Amino acid sequence: MARKIDPEQHEGKRQEILAAAHLCFLRHGLQGASISMICKEAGMSPGHLYHYFPSKEAIIEQMADDYLAALHGHFGGHGKETPTATVLLSELWSMSGWDDLSHCRILFELLAEAGRNPRIHAILRDNTDGIRDLLTATLATGQARGEVDPSLDPRHTSAVLVAVLDAAPMLPLMTEGLDFEESRKLITTMVSRFLRPQS
Repeated sequence: MARKIDPEQHEGKRQEILAAAHLCFLRHGLQGASISMICKEAGMSPGHLYHYFPSKEAIIEQMADDYLAALHGHFGGHGKETPTATVLLSELWSMSGWDDLSHCRILFELLAEAGRNPRIHAILRDNTDGIRDLLTATLATGQARGEVDPSLDPRHTSAVLVAVLDAAPMLPLMTEGLDFEESRKLITTMVSRFLRPQS
């Protein structure tokens, strides 16, 4: 008789594995982190881990999908009257400090790995396309409301905004002592001025 799986417990264990993998990837990179390292961090055997994920690639894919789902949540949490720049930067504005953005740094690992690994490249491309779909729709809505420069191509602009948003969590790694609140305001000002219709 097959063992009955408790869906809530199963999902809880999957999230523990993902959290352990995230720490390992940040410490050792996607190439350097192994299943055995992830297992040690999660406190389980490889055989146990494989009940939840068939491979390291599956863990990476789930992490990318979870990041996209989180972005969906941030974008969807705004009313129709919310300024376009606020919606576009909603993930950044949901954070309280640089430490809250540490989860985003895994994207830079994915970018580096995508140059070597076609499978990771496909995962990254597909997830970026999903984020760009959200940004494109937000920009088009902003243009319809007169908040966004109508000469901007929403699809192309979405790619530029992805680059800006993905780079924001790297600021404290590149320059010490940057104030989070001030940096967030500056990024918002930059994006708002970029989007503003020409007078």
